[in-house]
Amino acid sequence: MPRGGSRSGAGRPAGSQNKDTAERRAALAELVAGHVVTAIATLAEIAKGGESEAARVSAAVAILDRAYGRPGQAVEIRGDRFIKPHVIEIRAAHHPVTPPVP
Repeated sequence: MPRGGSRSGAGRPAGSQNKDTAERRAALAELVAGHVVTAIATLAEIAKGGESEAARVSAAVAILDRAYGRPGQAVEIRGDRFIKPHVIEIRAAHHPVTPPVP
């Protein structure tokens, strides 16, 4: 009998959740449940008056992600296969040269 390789029906069924991961997530959710309001208030405070623009943007993104979820990535596939472009051209815009003013 050969050994190794994939076997039909082996492993966790597709789409089922890992029990350890589910238990850890539940424990973490229970642990942080009392701090959600404080965390969101802190993020809002940073978004309004953070010391750097990067901190304000990060806080605002974190609030939006939690309120509305992360945006999905739109992907459109047409036909039965992806066709790569054969030629990609990059051109600089042509601006007429004006003589310097004396």
